[in-house]
Amino acid sequence: MATAARQVCRQARQHLSSHRTQWLSLRQTATATKRCLSTSPMTRNAEDKQTESGGDGEDGNAPHFNSHFWRRLNRADRLKYQTSSPEVRKDMERVGKIMREELGPGSRTHREMDESIRNALHEIEESFPDPLEEREYRSDGFFNMGEKEDIGPDDDFKGDDISSTAHGELEQTREIREYARNAAWEMPLLAHLAKAFEKPTAATPLRFRYTTYLGEQHPAARKVVVEFDPKDLSLSGPQVDKLIKLLGPRYNPDTGIAKMSAEEFETQAQNKRYLGDTIKSLITEAKDPKETFADLPFDFRHHKPKPKLQFPDEWLLTVERKKELEDKRAARAALEAKQAETVAGLIDGIQAIEFSRNINAAKVEAPVMASVKAPLPSGKMGKKEMGQKAARR
Repeated sequence: MATAARQVCRQARQHLSSHRTQWLSLRQTATATKRCLSTSPMTRNAEDKQTESGGDGEDGNAPHFNSHFWRRLNRADRLKYQTSSPEVRKDMERVGKIMREELGPGSRTHREMDESIRNALHEIEESFPDPLEEREYRSDGFFNMGEKEDIGPDDDFKGDDISSTAHGELEQTREIREYARNAAWEMPLLAHLAKAFEKPTAATPLRFRYTTYLGEQHPAARKVVVEFDPKDLSLSGPQVDKLIKLLGPRYNPDTGIAKMSAEEFETQAQNKRYLGDTIKSLITEAKDPKETFADLPFDFRHHKPKPKLQFPDEWLLTVERKKELEDKRAARAALEAKQAETVAGLIDGIQAIEFSRNINAAKVEAPVMASVKAPLPSGKMGKKEMGQKAARR
């Protein structure tokens, strides 16, 4: 930072030194000669005094022309100086002299400006004692396109860091703790927003259901489902029957509930509005007295009732069955107690297995391997060699 600030101040000082005579000459010539003039800073020397007093070999009859002053001017000012009258030339030289005296290297203004710049640089160096090294400009090529700017070499690895897997576990722990803090400190603040459940009234017969994936984008999140009972829509008997016939497969005769859904639009609000308009048009059509559909029967072929399985009465535990099970449990417990009173106090596993399977290991016959027959050769010659006759067709 200090290096950059020092460079800026140096450029500012050079800029002021190169243009200090220009803006002062413009102010002086505006009142004296009404001509624009800009000169570059030059130091006074013996030749200046000589040229300002008399010029280069000028006499009383020759026109006034100062060659040293003319060399200090830029291209535009030189043209003006050559085309001006002797009186204007002398005014220009006088203004240039005043400017060199006021803003020259040895003038008071120049010393004050140098002192202020040095003080500013000293304050910057005290504020930023460690200057930063300026990095070279690195153009983005094809292979490093889109990458972050190089921030310098990495620090030496001293074996004090954890692995990437451990960093992932640590990040997961941070996320869990964040949710725990939200549950402990922020969720209790939502208690004053809770509302008591109110049972739906006759004025709200429609029940809408929405699907959310907790902030994630999903195609099913826009789906809206509505359920209602046609009898709760303040319709007469024939109108309810007509509405059921208009609903078709959307009506469940077992529960008496009509169910409709919509997901054609992008948002839930649009789908909900579409369902509301559809139900409104159905009610309007059901109230139309021109056609009541009284001659059409109800068609519930779309509904296939699910069988409701019931527990058989034969499998129920009766008093006799409970008594029988208790007797078996008591007999088993007495047998186990008797076996525990033996010397070993344990049950012989092999003896129990042989007793249960009723297998006599001594009488088990050894398995006999069956003889393997060699396959017959194929062809007529093979059958003749084996002494077999060819099968007649």
